[in-house]
Amino acid sequence: MRSSAPWIRGAVVLCLALLLPMTPLPAEEEEAISFPERVAEALDRGVEWLLARPTLATLGQRPFAHWGLIGGDVNYAGGTDVYASPAGPTALALYTLLKCGVPADHAVVEQGFAWFFVDHEVTERWDGMPGKGWRTAYRIGWTSYEISAQILALTAKYDRQKRTAVTKSRRRRGKLKIRDKQDREWLIDLVEALVARRGVCGEDPAPEARRGWRYNSRYTMHHPRGGTRVDDGQYLGPANQDLSSTQLATLALYSAHQLGKQVKPEVWADIATFTLDCQEEDGPEHPRHDPGLHADGYVAPTDRARGFCYIRGSAARLEGQPTGAMTGCGIANLLMARDVLRESTKGKRLLKKLELESRIDEAVFDGLAWLDRNWSSFENPPRPTAQYHIYYLYSLERAMDLLGKELVGKHLWYRDGAEAILERQIRGEHGVHWETKTTHPPYDLLDTCFALLFLKRATLDIAPPPVTGR
Repeated sequence: MRSSAPWIRGAVVLCLALLLPMTPLPAEEEEAISFPERVAEALDRGVEWLLARPTLATLGQRPFAHWGLIGGDVNYAGGTDVYASPAGPTALALYTLLKCGVPADHAVVEQGFAWFFVDHEVTERWDGMPGKGWRTAYRIGWTSYEISAQILALTAKYDRQKRTAVTKSRRRRGKLKIRDKQDREWLIDLVEALVARRGVCGEDPAPEARRGWRYNSRYTMHHPRGGTRVDDGQYLGPANQDLSSTQLATLALYSAHQLGKQVKPEVWADIATFTLDCQEEDGPEHPRHDPGLHADGYVAPTDRARGFCYIRGSAARLEGQPTGAMTGCGIANLLMARDVLRESTKGKRLLKKLELESRIDEAVFDGLAWLDRNWSSFENPPRPTAQYHIYYLYSLERAMDLLGKELVGKHLWYRDGAEAILERQIRGEHGVHWETKTTHPPYDLLDTCFALLFLKRATLDIAPPPVTGR
């Protein structure tokens, strides 16, 4: 990768140089001058590792790449109801590689996409369960997480690194299209499947419990001797929706929206209201830091530091308390939902009817106040949570780049987070990777993807134009 695409490093260095403050550094901080180069090197070497990571195999006559299964002996809450997610790691790896500039026609990328279409006998190795003769394929992933990741990977094939004013304008008018018929039909089916899974978990829930997503597991198998097996599962208790699953689904739908596959405005309004309900009702006063508001004696407003929760009201500590990762997710959801709703007449009516403009403004500023008050450059706050540290930084990146802000309070969030990530590189024969063991197995894959997406600032590709006053 390093020798085959040197332009990637040059582009990254230039981009970072433009994004970083131009203040001269004192002599004792000389090594900080090389920060863009160190980021570019980490991206370069991380991509090298990610390309070497998958198992390459052939089923029938079709070669494919497989990045593993989400597994482990216990789930995040300590239970034994764990998940295999056969399509998830591969989709996340493909999304990361494409966002980092690897061409869509790279052999490993093509083989990764091929995995979703390989009709094969279900096995523990490839699928995380004994198949007993049953066969399946993953054109539509088993869970909402996987479908969301597949949408992100597919859209990244067609809308990568397009940051000019002209391209941004075309994207806003829905003129960026998927030309390949198979991919276009696949995207339509993925989006429709994702929307259909909102809140589906066990018995049909009430409308207010169908605004967001949970794991929403559903798989279909067929048998050579005839017959079809459809299984609807529910993971980790009866909750129908959580903020993390909803955030990934929102990001996927937002990416699909840029390529012309739109969903009803009501879906976006539901995303906004569900996300608002995930935020704490109250919090301590916190002065807003915004250098632009201090001119001519103007006093900046005071916000209420209110974080967002994975499942607000849950008795489980890791679900019911606000965290940095979930607060980043909440802010990003609200910004994407509002951006899409502003584009249509019906969306604008929903914004007005539900008073979403003012509610979203208040929620975003209060969420930023919570992040500032609980600031951490690496560990997912409030400490100690010992959970999802690099994912927290990726959640922060999504929120801040959608918002168009370089500061959380007085903190340079990207510089601080990138330095923390760079310090934790694990060097090996095939590049570098990250492995904090604070997510799920495969720890190395998940941490590396989140680290690379943060370093690359992947959300900039789909961020709306900055709005004055944000």
